[in-house]
Amino acid sequence: MKKLILILCLCLSVLASFSQSLVTFGQRDSIYSAILKENRPLWIYSPPVDTTWFVKPAYPVVYVLDGDFHFTSIYAMMQELGITNGNTALPQMIIVGIPNTNGNRTRDLTPTADTTQGNSGGGEAFTAFMEKELQPYINHKYPVAPYNILMGHSLGGLLVTNTLLKHTSLFNAYVAIEPSMFWNRHQLLMAADTFLQQDKFKGKRFFLALSHTMKPDLDTQQVRNDPDFGSIHTSDILQLLEKLKKYSNNHLAWNFKYYEDDDHNSIPFVALYDGLRAAFPGNRFPTYLYFGKSDDIDSLKTLIVRHYQSLSAQRGYRVRPSEQTFNEFGYRHLQEKNFEKAKMFFQLNIDYFPESFNTYDGMGDYYNEIHNVPQAIVYWKKALALRNSPEIKEKIAKADPHHP
Repeated sequence: MKKLILILCLCLSVLASFSQSLVTFGQRDSIYSAILKENRPLWIYSPPVDTTWFVKPAYPVVYVLDGDFHFTSIYAMMQELGITNGNTALPQMIIVGIPNTNGNRTRDLTPTADTTQGNSGGGEAFTAFMEKELQPYINHKYPVAPYNILMGHSLGGLLVTNTLLKHTSLFNAYVAIEPSMFWNRHQLLMAADTFLQQDKFKGKRFFLALSHTMKPDLDTQQVRNDPDFGSIHTSDILQLLEKLKKYSNNHLAWNFKYYEDDDHNSIPFVALYDGLRAAFPGNRFPTYLYFGKSDDIDSLKTLIVRHYQSLSAQRGYRVRPSEQTFNEFGYRHLQEKNFEKAKMFFQLNIDYFPESFNTYDGMGDYYNEIHNVPQAIVYWKKALALRNSPEIKEKIAKADPHHP
């Protein structure tokens, strides 16, 4: 029960620190780019985990262009939809915000140079920076899973689309919000057919968002003949949509959404939300089933296993549940004398995290609570084989003073 008290203290600690996280969260980092020949500031959020007890998880990574604008929005969504009240609509994730350096936004986010726009056309160099410097740095320093998302708005959306088409393997999912497809006389739009007809998008996801950035009295059909800049911008995105539909056999999984009540400046928040949901389809699990006492335990276990099998197949790596969450529910049900459900959570933790001493310790506590001391000692000894814990040695000595 000592560990149960610790778990409860951890939960209270999270609640106590929540007010502080409203003021500051994540951390500042930076990397010098030899490609761009400058120091690049980064805003990073990596979910905390108590590795005293739990195996360090691996998290998908969201790379956010214009990070100084959108980092806080994505953090708030992930907290609300991936943590609060047991929500699992989104997974917990590492967020890498890439702020712009002084005066270089257009340079970094435009894939081709427009002679009418100074300091433009550095998008390919910026993409090389992400591939050869930034991603290796993040992969080395943070607990990443092999699933990466790139998100961008406006010129950022243009670079996202360019990366999808020309550097497809670099990310797993792409979110382009109001991409500036008109850039440099529509060059990327005109080249899109060449790339979209290639069969190279298997396992990739693309979310495209369009707002009503045009005259209020126009619809999406009339906009094609209107010379206003907002209409040209909108028309180009609609043409990109037509190309996505045309090459439906390229195995790209894509979603499109039109936000008629938003414009270019108001769309980012809501489209970032939809883009994240599109990047992680089917992530939500009915966690309220964890609480019940009279559920069919075998059916629940099957539902859990199939859910994570589905996510693993979808993302291309083994997706595991939260060891800490299953540990907490194991002890919760153990305290409530709901023994079979407690055993289910402890066993699932062993199945998913056989490298964790904590999982065997939990099962040992279960057997001790149902007065099966010999079996409790078996599991406690398995835990000790993974980590030399004085507390577990004390449990063994207390349960069986004559045990060597």
